[in-house]
Amino acid sequence: MIINRHHLRSPVEIMEVKLGIPQNYKQECIDEIYKIGDSQNQITNVKAIMSSWFLWKESKIFNPLLNTIMDTILASSKDKKHLTLSEVWSAIYEKNHYTVSHSHVPSYISFVYYLQSSGNTPLVFDNMEFSLKPIDDTLIIFPGYLNHSVPSHNDEKDRICVAGNIKWRENSLKNNENIYPYNFNNK
Repeated sequence: MIINRHHLRSPVEIMEVKLGIPQNYKQECIDEIYKIGDSQNQITNVKAIMSSWFLWKESKIFNPLLNTIMDTILASSKDKKHLTLSEVWSAIYEKNHYTVSHSHVPSYISFVYYLQSSGNTPLVFDNMEFSLKPIDDTLIIFPGYLNHSVPSHNDEKDRICVAGNIKWRENSLKNNENIYPYNFNNK
């Protein structure tokens, strides 16, 4: 058997969007994330305080935010009806928390929304030689196959975000109870 590997640099789009979420609503989400606390015990790639994979099941407070994120992502997609929000979690990065390099395969699209971030701790896209320093109210959307990480958080103020994955709807229908109930009918 002969295997040839060809590493190509192809166009990859990473979107950075300011959502304009009101501060009082962001603070409600932050307060709820602190209440929810840690469900993962740092057993995932996220070595921080992390909720379950289904944040919308833990609190309805996040539904307006998740709807806005879905609206934003689907606005630039030709495949609106074929995509579904399959996982969403929150993370609180206290001092020295970090995330190990990983991807979200088989997810099609992944995102991170920053409720609170000074911009000092970047989101690093490993192997791409690219990073972003997100601040409050920034949504970052990227292909799920991109490896990414977060270096050790060194700010005194916590870095708080909501992250998630969007998959092809056909692949998610088997686990229908774990799909965010986004209303496609109004789009």
